[in-house]
Amino acid sequence: MSTKPPPDNEPFGARPEDEPDVRIPGWLPGALYVAVTLLLFREFVFGRGMLLGSDTLNLGYVARAFYAGELAAGTFPGWAPQILGGTPFLEALSGGDSLYPTSLLLLLMAPFRALGWKLVLHVFLAGPFMYGWMRALGTSKAAALLSSVAFMLAPFFVSLVRPGHDGKLFVTAMTPLLFWVTERWLTRPRVGSLSAVAIVVALILLTTHFQMAYFLFGAVGCYALFRSIQVSRTSTQVRPSLARRSAATRFGLFVFAAFLGLGAAAVQVVPAVDYVNSHSRRTQTTSAAAGDAGVAWSSSWSLHPEEAMSLLIPEFPGNGARGSAWTAETYWGRNFLKDNSEYGGIVVLILAAVSFAVGARRGLRFFFAALGGVALLFALGRHTPVWGVAYALLPGIRMFRSPSMAIFLFGFAAATLAGLGLDGILRAAGDGDDGAWRRILRVMWSGAALLAILAAMASSGALTSLWTTFVYPDIGPDQVDRLTSIAPLVARGAGLAFLLSVAAASLTWLARTGRLTPGWLVAALLVLVVADELRVDDAFVQVIDFEAWSAPDPNMEALLRSEPPGGEPYRLLSFVNRAQDVRPALYGIELAAGHHPNDLARYRELIGMVGSDLPRNLFNPKIERLLNVKYLLWPDRNGPGPPEDSVVSRTSLAGRPYETLHARPGLPRARLVAAVVVRPEDQVVPYMLSEAFRPEAEVILSEPPPLTLDGGPVQGSVSWEERTSRRLVLTVTSDRPALLVVADNWFPSWHATVDGTPTPILRAYHTLRAVPVSAGTHSVEMSYRSTGIARSLWLSSGIWILLLAGLAWGWLREHRGVAR
Repeated sequence: MSTKPPPDNEPFGARPEDEPDVRIPGWLPGALYVAVTLLLFREFVFGRGMLLGSDTLNLGYVARAFYAGELAAGTFPGWAPQILGGTPFLEALSGGDSLYPTSLLLLLMAPFRALGWKLVLHVFLAGPFMYGWMRALGTSKAAALLSSVAFMLAPFFVSLVRPGHDGKLFVTAMTPLLFWVTERWLTRPRVGSLSAVAIVVALILLTTHFQMAYFLFGAVGCYALFRSIQVSRTSTQVRPSLARRSAATRFGLFVFAAFLGLGAAAVQVVPAVDYVNSHSRRTQTTSAAAGDAGVAWSSSWSLHPEEAMSLLIPEFPGNGARGSAWTAETYWGRNFLKDNSEYGGIVVLILAAVSFAVGARRGLRFFFAALGGVALLFALGRHTPVWGVAYALLPGIRMFRSPSMAIFLFGFAAATLAGLGLDGILRAAGDGDDGAWRRILRVMWSGAALLAILAAMASSGALTSLWTTFVYPDIGPDQVDRLTSIAPLVARGAGLAFLLSVAAASLTWLARTGRLTPGWLVAALLVLVVADELRVDDAFVQVIDFEAWSAPDPNMEALLRSEPPGGEPYRLLSFVNRAQDVRPALYGIELAAGHHPNDLARYRELIGMVGSDLPRNLFNPKIERLLNVKYLLWPDRNGPGPPEDSVVSRTSLAGRPYETLHARPGLPRARLVAAVVVRPEDQVVPYMLSEAFRPEAEVILSEPPPLTLDGGPVQGSVSWEERTSRRLVLTVTSDRPALLVVADNWFPSWHATVDGTPTPILRAYHTLRAVPVSAGTHSVEMSYRSTGIARSLWLSSGIWILLLAGLAWGWLREHRGVAR
């Protein structure tokens, strides 16, 4: 039976009459996806623990638990008060993927389980998404099954669980789905397929990982242009002008669909873009950095040659994931740390190379080879000129760092080509093409020979010796020690890669000689792929005891006893982990410092915090008091802290003080002040750091207040009536006109009324809030209302209605046609 694929200039499609003679039951792919997902996440799925992710422990859980609590209370949060003086919730992406559909799991189960199940679900979905994409290309069911299993288990994808990079994992899982619906639109242009493109684009944007989305959209845009030209050059279209017009129309409507997707996600994207450009600390990080500083920032966290070698030998650069011997703090590369892997499978790479030994779909093969190659070279940052060209020419690249993120496109391209390679083998088996067999086996045995050389060099020590001499000559002594300790594991990994390549080549040779049927060949290659990738994946899927992790230590217990829920708001200043500590927020404790990837720039300026460095201005007692710091957590292992007479509680390790909780004389969160000092914007923070500043007695503004103040001490009181993420209500009594100071960050979406009358909220102390009040007793209300969110919500809602209607109409029309 002939099994020739359709030519490149026609819709690929999956044509049953051209299927190789390998029977894949309809139930098998789904059952296999479920089985390998359960095998991979067995400890989490069948246990009661929490998936370990570095970023999840640092901030991810705190943010999602807060969001879950708000949803359970029947509200969507406007403000996240836990860290760094508070941030907008949606605009600052404080809840990450809060509008992404799987966040609904937070309503159905405990947040720590919901976070894990979101990852499990996406690893599972990557399988059917990749299967659908490969079938859209016209590959056999067998090839689609192998590619889909290879993609869903690929360590470059699964290993993102360990660092807690859920947004990256979501976008990677959606990659084949976006390519699938794009191919469907280009080959079967209908309203339904156009709507599907827009919906998938919107969902990817709602993951809020805009950098990964940027890379993916660029890749899919190139593919859409490439395929628009191919599909339009049909044999029946003799006039070149018509072909060009058809290609332009298809591609133009694809771009239109992408913009519809952007509109559908506008409620998330538009406020976030405005926030980043106007308020976020990222504005300082990116726009203020110029020249070499900007290049250094944007190229940071790129891959290095060591990580590139891990595409063949995953153990080569070592790792810090701690899930196995070779990941037990063995990383010796040039980044600060490493807790994920770029490996995509040695059998996958060999089958991808095999796709070039067969003549089918030449244009498609070269497109994905180019896509994967460019992605790899870009991911290597300044090690190649590709990233520099992109940095100079492409809009938006300067806003991003970590070029290494682009490696998922290399892995996706390799998995796609591997399916084409397997189909080439199956066609050779079906047609008995000796020339094709010779080319296929030449590629496979050549790959095995290359890996044999690497294995010999690794086992003899020549590989690491040559590497540190010529590739990484300035390696440090600590890194040399790690490399020496891991050398036997590198040798073992190289040997395993060689054995896998020999097994793949031998199985293919047995199929050629007729000793192995095509069906058993596919099954055996699937086993090799699963075994190869799972052996790496297991190190990055770890489970911890949530109850033990989240239990408060004695210091936090002492603080919670001292400050019962519902009392006056206060802040803790923790200098643990260089003041990046967010753990106390687990217990509802608000922090003067902490870590947030998108916090407010003015607050950072006030506390003197640059990047992940210490908030140096918080060592100034005036700034500390101003920010309502009532307690300080000091890491005694870093040296002596505040005086002993302020100790509230202390923990010890090995008989020595470890961390100490101190009481501090913080000012109330809300208070009345009647004296104002006006300073130009650029002089406000310097004045507050000077000896002249009196935080208890004066408010610092950059413009005169809208009422006359006598500057005297205020006799009065402030009491909290209500405090939520969207609304603050205070009762204020003052013997004279004054400013009600609230030591929370100012943001334009906060609006105030005094006794029901709208009143401006002044930006005080560079970043805090102040509301003018007259003498007497008043009810002051602050409510969070974002006009940007409200307008974009209407836009998104309208577009979603249109897209879902278009998708439903297309589905009904197609199925009615089938029924007829």
